[in-house]
Amino acid sequence: MDGLGIAAAIGEMNDVVQGSVVRSVYQPSPTRFVWQLFSRGTVRLFIAPAEAAIHLTKHDFAYPKQPSPFTMLLRKHLRGGRIVEISQEGWERVVRITVEKRSLEGLRRVQVIVELVGVRGNLILVEGDNVIASLRPNPRAIPGKAYVSLPRQEKMNPREITLKFIEQILENDDPPPALMRAIDGIGKETSRIIYERAQSDEFLSLAAGVKRELEIVLDCVANPVGVYDEETRLAAFFPIDRAEVCASYADALDRRLEEREEAGEVDDGTRDIRATVGRGIAKREKTIARLQKWLEKAKSAELLQHRADLLMIYQHELPRKLHEVTLKDPATNDDVTIPLDPRRSGLENAQVLYERAKRLRRGRPLVERKLKRLQGEGQALQEGLSKVENGEGMPDRAAALLSSLPTKRKVPAPTASRIYTVDGYIVQVGKNARQNDAILRAARPDDLWLHARGVPGSHVVIRRHGLSDIPRDVIIAAARLAARHSKARSEQRVEVSVTKAKHVRKPKGAPPGLVILAQEDTLIVDPSLTEGR
Repeated sequence: MDGLGIAAAIGEMNDVVQGSVVRSVYQPSPTRFVWQLFSRGTVRLFIAPAEAAIHLTKHDFAYPKQPSPFTMLLRKHLRGGRIVEISQEGWERVVRITVEKRSLEGLRRVQVIVELVGVRGNLILVEGDNVIASLRPNPRAIPGKAYVSLPRQEKMNPREITLKFIEQILENDDPPPALMRAIDGIGKETSRIIYERAQSDEFLSLAAGVKRELEIVLDCVANPVGVYDEETRLAAFFPIDRAEVCASYADALDRRLEEREEAGEVDDGTRDIRATVGRGIAKREKTIARLQKWLEKAKSAELLQHRADLLMIYQHELPRKLHEVTLKDPATNDDVTIPLDPRRSGLENAQVLYERAKRLRRGRPLVERKLKRLQGEGQALQEGLSKVENGEGMPDRAAALLSSLPTKRKVPAPTASRIYTVDGYIVQVGKNARQNDAILRAARPDDLWLHARGVPGSHVVIRRHGLSDIPRDVIIAAARLAARHSKARSEQRVEVSVTKAKHVRKPKGAPPGLVILAQEDTLIVDPSLTEGR
């Protein structure tokens, strides 16, 4: 969804969502949220920052058995509250949902800021100006500090576009991307459709056609017409030739969502890593629970010691074959009931209690150290996953912890990589995570390795084959390939890491596709440009 699509979705849902009560919030996957709302009946609001999606849905998402800490925090602040406003920041892909909730302290108001910017999308809970928590760590959303908005894009308001401005844009060699870069709220598909329709109009100049088509799309923002093109799997809020008309824009978005799920396309690029890290965290949490239970039991060491002391005082008065005995405590004059082993004498029972108390006292420091270590490892794994999902690399410590985890997935044989020739240089592009590993293993130390920085994507290797320095034009062409075969392919400026293959290290046992760079340079390229431009 681009900025115009988000505006259309919000306008369509506003009458239902505004004034509704938040009954529950759950998280079907790490980057997806469903809000169950009550508004003349129960409705569901689907929010997926990484997929740039927000709309009402009829889709039945799986309800997770164990909510995440962030979901629990959202429930604490939102459940039972009333949505008083849902608004978009200009034409930006940022939505603010304001919720009022009455408590013992009075009426509280919080905001959920939804940054629908693709793989770097985020969900931030704010009260007043200060951040309470965010789905992904971000220097603009530090808990306890003021939230810093996304930087504004220097684009023209689509409602203020003039014919002269459009004529200037059309002077560009590739008009659809130029329209997207110049006009606020317009995404790749919308700009393409507007331009193609304008070209087919025989009675208007190209610039006048673009202006008219843009005005038609803007009119549909306020009055969406939900359509779905099954061939291209495009959901739109304005009419498209040969597209099926749906009951609403939300229904069209649901159709697209369901078909993507059926095709197995819904993934934020971290599925394998999440599964591996999840197993590691679950294993540690199981051990942590067992150790905490032991420590609770260890608190009884002093009680055991005290009971043993009482048995020693009264040992000569205690016959055998007693299952329990009640003795008076000389220090407090209180009666103390002590369970006994009927096969042992009073002295022998006291010795057993002394030994149990001794073991608990000796074991406690060892257990506490192990518990602290496992909790630290679990936190490191969770932070490592957060960094990967935030477009950063997996830290060395977390990657080292992953090496000890077993994999449950059968490893298929790698398929052939994509091969390109650029000015006589062979450029390989991986098709999947395992193939990325394969082309890295086959690379020579001085071959150049490239990857879109901070987002999931293909590894790209330029084979040097003993040749001298690789020309810059070849490196730029390979960088564009890396950008096109990444989750950032729809952006106009993509940062690409470039380094020699010898500086790329794969931690032992790490999930497929995960690497660590010892050093790197970066290039910024436009993936929409073709080689030679």
